[in-house]
Amino acid sequence: MPHERFYIDAPLEGTLLLEGAEFHHLSRVMRKREGDKIELVNGKNALALVHIASLQTGYAELSILKTEEKAPALPPLILVQALPKLSNLELIIQKGTELGVSTFYLYPSTLSEKKELSDKQKKRLHHILIGAMKQCGRLDLPEIKWGFPKLEGNIYYGDLSKKAPSLASIGTLPATLIIGPEKGWTKEEIEKFARQGKGVSLGPYILRTETAALAGLSILAAKNF
Repeated sequence: MPHERFYIDAPLEGTLLLEGAEFHHLSRVMRKREGDKIELVNGKNALALVHIASLQTGYAELSILKTEEKAPALPPLILVQALPKLSNLELIIQKGTELGVSTFYLYPSTLSEKKELSDKQKKRLHHILIGAMKQCGRLDLPEIKWGFPKLEGNIYYGDLSKKAPSLASIGTLPATLIIGPEKGWTKEEIEKFARQGKGVSLGPYILRTETAALAGLSILAAKNF
């Protein structure tokens, strides 16, 4: 785990100011001092080694020593997730980031218990994204988008029928994986997905929504190795 890695929403060039939660983590949790070296990421495939030039009240002034760029390790991997309970969604966002999701589409399906999120909840999901990106060593920050997307390419959705092929046998990247809420999909939703994608099995048992999402993502990510 790159524990001395911090996130800043800015180009990695010139002199930078680290503020907010990342500054608090640097100064209060990691107890970094002037002269220390740390890593910076901005979620845009770039990594910088920087020198802490000064620590002020509320911010750190950083000077860049060197930078590098690195492309994502996986082709595009999209998760279309019907809104589940918030605790389950937080797990999906965190672990999905670690598994290589490039974009999360969150939407309220017919049977979703939760139909929308507050601004505070959306902000928390963004913080979870950043933390997961830093923890797993990614340099690209996944996007969270709202609403059901226009589907194209390799599209797979969880299918509980015994006739569905396994995702492991037919799945390929780049891909879009569609996962339902705790109560499942309506007949109309399944018919819609069947016209646009391929129904797949994720295993012999019925999985919870968070388990299904992470199992499916793991299978697809493994296809690239």
